[in-house]
Amino acid sequence: MDAITELFDIREIKAETLLSILDTHEKLNVKMKGIFSRNFSEDLIKIEINQDSTTLVVARDGIFHLLPQGLFFDENLLAKNNRSNYEFEKMYRELRRKKKEALTFFRPFDTLFFQQTLNFERTLNNFSEAGNDKLIDAFLDKPAIDTNNKYINALKKLIPFASQIRGNLSLLIDILKVIFSTQKIEIKTITPLHKRLIIHKEGLSKEEYHAMAKDLKQFFDLLRHWFLPVEQQLTYRIKDYTRPFKIDDSLILDYNTHF
Repeated sequence: MDAITELFDIREIKAETLLSILDTHEKLNVKMKGIFSRNFSEDLIKIEINQDSTTLVVARDGIFHLLPQGLFFDENLLAKNNRSNYEFEKMYRELRRKKKEALTFFRPFDTLFFQQTLNFERTLNNFSEAGNDKLIDAFLDKPAIDTNNKYINALKKLIPFASQIRGNLSLLIDILKVIFSTQKIEIKTITPLHKRLIIHKEGLSKEEYHAMAKDLKQFFDLLRHWFLPVEQQLTYRIKDYTRPFKIDDSLILDYNTHF
């Protein structure tokens, strides 16, 4: 989980939430390490993938941790109590062995309970996605929306959050980079209320360029309506500044060629 932790703070995210987006149909085993582990670890500590099963190591209490310890061990098991033949190391190893056996015994039950909560999490995800689509449909005038426009389909999922996004150009730029699959979008100030986006898309053919330009016209109509203040004017250009000038059929005026 280290690589994920570098990008996102997942310490407070449940293991079921992370796993619900994965396609894990193989057999699951769950090892409960105890809630004490949460002091220094996220909920999902480790995923061990084997040929026929996947083992999850989770920082939470299982059945063994919730039951009184007196059910399994004598509380004075490690106490010397004036025993002349007392061997601490031997007794400690025996205690560890019994604990391991108890954890192994309860593991199928812990796994069953975890699987139930994982299935519930997946059901919530499906319900959330379906409910979000219905909410979006209530907002939009569907005949005016081109459902074949992949850019619009990506943007319309954010409409329920428009009040938090509206007017935040830096956030919108990050969103547009994902939607347009580009690493670079520039903002040029034409006037205080007029901004122009330069969308860097390299190596588009004439057909790809004209198709994108057509889709972006409707896309930016939707963007302006939902995500920009009424006084803000936003225009855009699609550019490829990396192509060296060479007279051939791939020259496109105002894209990779300029007078």
